[in-house]
Amino acid sequence: MKVTLQPCGAVLEVRAGETLLEAARRLGYECPHGCRNGNCHVCEALLVEGRMQQQGVVLDHGEFFACMAVPLEDCVVLWDGVLALGELPERELACQVLACEDVGGDVFRLRLLAPAGRPARYHAGQYLLIRREDGGESAFSLASAPGQGRELELHVLARESSAIELLAFLRRQGFAQVRMPFGDTHLAQLPDGPLVLIAAGTGMAQMHSLIEHCRRSGFAHPVHLYWGARTPEDFYQLPHWNEWRQVPGLVLHQVVSELCGWSGRCGLLHEAVREDFPDLSRFHVYASGSPAMVYGTLDALVEAGMDAHQMRADVFAYAPR
Repeated sequence: MKVTLQPCGAVLEVRAGETLLEAARRLGYECPHGCRNGNCHVCEALLVEGRMQQQGVVLDHGEFFACMAVPLEDCVVLWDGVLALGELPERELACQVLACEDVGGDVFRLRLLAPAGRPARYHAGQYLLIRREDGGESAFSLASAPGQGRELELHVLARESSAIELLAFLRRQGFAQVRMPFGDTHLAQLPDGPLVLIAAGTGMAQMHSLIEHCRRSGFAHPVHLYWGARTPEDFYQLPHWNEWRQVPGLVLHQVVSELCGWSGRCGLLHEAVREDFPDLSRFHVYASGSPAMVYGTLDALVEAGMDAHQMRADVFAYAPR
C-alpha cells in the first residue's frame, strides 16, 4: 500500500499490518514520535484520503496516531514534522569548549563537546551556527566527521574583529550555544564515483569532514583534494594531514595563488584541477570558499567541459547568482 505524506511529499510503501510510524522509520524517515502507544500525541496526523484501522476502529477521515494506525488501502495523510530522506532535525545545543588552539595562518582549531544526553547529529560537510555575545549568529563548517561522537571541530580564521571577539567570548564563557545542522552540500550518501574537493582557506574545514567521513566509511573511489591559499604561510596545521599522505587513493594538492617562489604548485585552484583532469565527466566536485572563488571555479570548470550539476557548494544556496 502507498501512503502519501503531506506537506513533505514522500510516498511510503507500507507493508500489510504495519503501522504508519513503523513504515516511516523502516524507510529511514525522520518523523515526530514519542511513546508509541498514542498517549503522548506527538505523532498525531490527519487522514485526508483512504482508510486506516486504529485499535479496531476503521477510519476514513480525521485525526489518528501514526504509532497505532495501520493503513488498509492507499492513503493521503497530513503529517507535519516529517523530514525528507537524508534531512536531519535542527537542534540547539550548549557545547562545552574543550580547546581553542592556534594552528597557524591566524586560524584557530576550536573543539567543542556536545552534551551527552543530546547527541549532535549531522552529515559530513554540514555547518552550524554559533551564537555571538551580541546575540547574532556566525556560521562555521564542521571539520569533524559524524563518526567522531560528541566532539565537534571548527576552523576559525581570526583576522577580523568579529571572529577575534567571538573566540574571546567563548573562552570567557566556557561553552558555545549552537544550532545545527545546516547545509545540503554533504555526504549523507557516498557517491558512486571519484571526488574532487576544492577548498580555499578555512573552506578546508568542510573538506576535512568529507575526507574523514570517507576514510571511516571505506569509500572505494579516489579522492583528490585541492587546497588553496594566498601564501604558503596561510596553510594551517591539520591534525590528520600526515596520516592522509599514507592513505591509498587520497591525493593531496596545495596551491598558492600569490607567491610563486615556493616549492609547491602555484596559480588558481581551477587551473590546477583543469591541468590534472582534462575530462571531469566522471567526477563529483565539491567546492568551499568565498562566493567569488566558488563561482569563478564553477565557470572555469564548466568552460572546460564539466556539467554544472556535477559541482556542489553551500554558496549556491546562501549566495545564489
